[in-house]
Amino acid sequence: IKQKEDQRLNQIGEKSFYYLTEEELKKMNEAVTRLAQRLKNVITVRRKRSKKGRFDIKRTLRQNLEYGGVPFKLRFEKRKKEKPQVVILCDVSDSVRNASRFMLQFVYSLQDLYSRVRSFIFVADIGEVTECFRNNDAKEALDVALKGDIINVYAHSNFGYAFRNFVTDHLGAVNKRTTVIVLGDARNNYNLPHDWCLREIRQRAKRVIWLNPESRNTWGFGDSEMDRYAPHCDLVEECRNLNQLYRVVDRLVAG
Repeated sequence: IKQKEDQRLNQIGEKSFYYLTEEELKKMNEAVTRLAQRLKNVITVRRKRSKKGRFDIKRTLRQNLEYGGVPFKLRFEKRKKEKPQVVILCDVSDSVRNASRFMLQFVYSLQDLYSRVRSFIFVADIGEVTECFRNNDAKEALDVALKGDIINVYAHSNFGYAFRNFVTDHLGAVNKRTTVIVLGDARNNYNLPHDWCLREIRQRAKRVIWLNPESRNTWGFGDSEMDRYAPHCDLVEECRNLNQLYRVVDRLVAG
């Protein structure tokens, strides 16, 4: 039964977020939680390995001169404790609503992996949902984020306006320890892209990652500003289904 279930999940995993049925959405929720757990396990193992720091051969030899240079006392370089931080900017417009729900659920699952996760949603206006995620269970947090109380989720997409407001009001959330992850299709309804805002964010951040739920061959066509935004990102990936999200997470962990 488990093999059959995994096979079915893999088939759903190839299906675009846009076309999932209600039943498939429920199955995917479990898969996203499992994916976050997998990432958590990898990061935990990596942190344990790196706790001691790197073997310091010079210090070891110096401190073992009394033993004729035979290294009885091993010395390790002290690692600086770097607490990674994450800032999420998630497009929740109608056109990407299913993808947003998965991404936000994934973000919710990541909260205890990092010293600080700040989460923002936008369509045109941008609003912070960090406290909402911290104080509610996953379902309640997603419902609050997506129902329209924090921002107008039925507005026309305006990435440029959202980015400009983020830079004006929240740029202080970004520093050299911050990975900024943008989730969105970059369809800007022919408004000003304000790509300079993303450049400013990139200058302050450790890295900027953009996950786009649209097929790569549509980027830059029509009202897509992906070709304006991509140069200011360290990693830009198509992320249209669960299997692609798995591959992106593998790349993030490897990096």
